[in-house]
Formats: sequence, structure tokens, C-alpha cells
Amino acid sequence: MDRQHLLPVALHRTGVRMPSRHRRTVRAATPLALLAGLALALSACETVPPPPAAPPPTAALPDGPAKPFGTGKGWTVTIHTPPGAKPFCVAERAAAAGQPPGGETGAPRLAFRTATAESGFILSGYTPSDAGAAAKPGERYDLTASLDQGSRLTLSARALPDGTLYVAVPTARFLDEMGPLARGHRVAFRSSGLGDLGVLLLSGSSWAINASDECRILHADQ
Repeated sequence: MDRQHLLPVALHRTGVRMPSRHRRTVRAATPLALLAGLALALSACETVPPPPAAPPPTAALPDGPAKPFGTGKGWTVTIHTPPGAKPFCVAERAAAAGQPPGGETGAPRLAFRTATAESGFILSGYTPSDAGAAAKPGERYDLTASLDQGSRLTLSARALPDGTLYVAVPTARFLDEMGPLARGHRVAFRSSGLGDLGVLLLSGSSWAINASDECRILHADQ
């Protein structure tokens, strides 16, 4: 074999090689670059968690068109029929001339509400004695009813969106639970979270409680 054919082999073998320390540097740098790229990829994949969902609005009590059931002792009982739901009955004090429905201006008012499963009363028109206190819709408040005859009821009320307080009891116990309000002549309401809520007269309340329950039996339970 002549030298002409060996020349390319010789040139290839005598080519310039990178010093070994540079090769080590390249090999060492390669994992670091991979890690940096992986970190960037992971950070790009991270998603910002959505803000917490707003609490659902506090539901008001169902309501619907009303028609009269009866009147007596200064109270009026009406039948309400919410769309797609069973009727319920409400007893509230009849409005006198120049007064809002339910009682005197500036005084707390009671309305007895009877339905198939749950009944009770709604307290409205009150003014909390504690400075800055206001019923927050959906919150629960203890409610003490002190009767003029010395009896006392310890109740739990839920604040409705319009600021009224709703006390609910199982319908089966409605007459027993409302008994002191039926027998009393005057009641004072107080809540530890709101303060004194006012005093109201209970004249005719016995008729209202029994009439609203009779209305329930005849219309809501059918």
C-alpha cells in the first residue's frame, strides 16, 4: 500500500482532540442544564388555585300569593301558596288605621307561621339595644322570651335576608312550644348577640296561634 492511500487515515488519527478536562466540564454541565429546564417546565405547569367560592346567598322563607282564611281578636290569618310547594298559613296582627301590618310603628311584631313539617314565628320591627348590632342573614342567634307571668322561653332564631328573626319548631310541637305566648299578656325579647329587642303585647295571641294551626290542618296538610 502506498503513502497516498494512508494519508487520510494518518490525518484522522492526528486530528486535534479536546483536552479531557474540557470534556468533563461539558459532561458536568449537562445534568445542571437538564435540571434547570425541568424546573422551568414544572413552574410553567403550575396552576394558580381558583379563589374560594362565595358562600351561597341565604334563602328567604318560601312565599306566594295569599288569600284570607279568617280574622279574630285583632289578628288576620292568611293562606300562602308558593309555586310548586305546599301552602302554609300566617297569622299576624291586623293593621289599624295609620299602622303598618302586624302592629304599631317602631314596636316589634310577631307573625305565627304554620306549615306541614316546620312551624314557628317571625319577629320583625325590633331595634337592637346594643350599639352597632344588626342581625346578619343566615346567622343563628339565641333568643330569650320573658313573659309577664314569669315564664321564660329559650329559643334559637335564624336571621332572614330582610333582617327578621325566624324561630322554627317541629310542627308536631307547635302548640306546646307556643303555649306560653298564647297564655301571656306581654313578652320581652332579648338576644345575647343583639341586646334587648323590645316588648310587645300578646292580646289575641291565643286565638292567632290556634287559628293558624287550624288553617294548616285544613290547607297545608292536604
